[in-house]
Amino acid sequence: MDRFIYIGKEQVQVSEEIYKEYYRMKRRERYLEQDIKVGSIVVDAEAETVDFIDSKEDSMERLMEQGTYFEDEQLIEDILCDKATLLILQEAMTALNAEEQELIKDLYYNDLTVREVAKEKDISHVAVVKRHKKVLDKLKKIFSKSGYQTTLPIGK
Repeated sequence: MDRFIYIGKEQVQVSEEIYKEYYRMKRRERYLEQDIKVGSIVVDAEAETVDFIDSKEDSMERLMEQGTYFEDEQLIEDILCDKATLLILQEAMTALNAEEQELIKDLYYNDLTVREVAKEKDISHVAVVKRHKKVLDKLKKIFSKSGYQTTLPIGK
């Protein structure tokens, strides 16, 4: 089967492999130039909700408005890596069940201690520690699948 791509105004015959790769690159280019720069709106008719999803692109100004502090020596690459890690974490959190998400939110977002969480849930603090380790191991696997590698162990 003959495949053609357009380079400028000229039609060029190419192999199936080159054709697929060319259009994959074109789609990636569109993603980087358009999709990543624009937020989107998700409408759930059944729940009667409308959610706005921010664009994936960020600016230093927007990050500063959100309270991100930049040290003078901090490299922009480090900031981007931190932001990418947070995006992976957000995706990973959706893979956790409600109980696991609640545990992570209590310990990391609500700054509760293990003993406070144990008291709130009416279980031993040892049980909370075990559940915490299990959830961190699960998150570590999700991070590994996302291609994220670290030399530091998560949760230690």
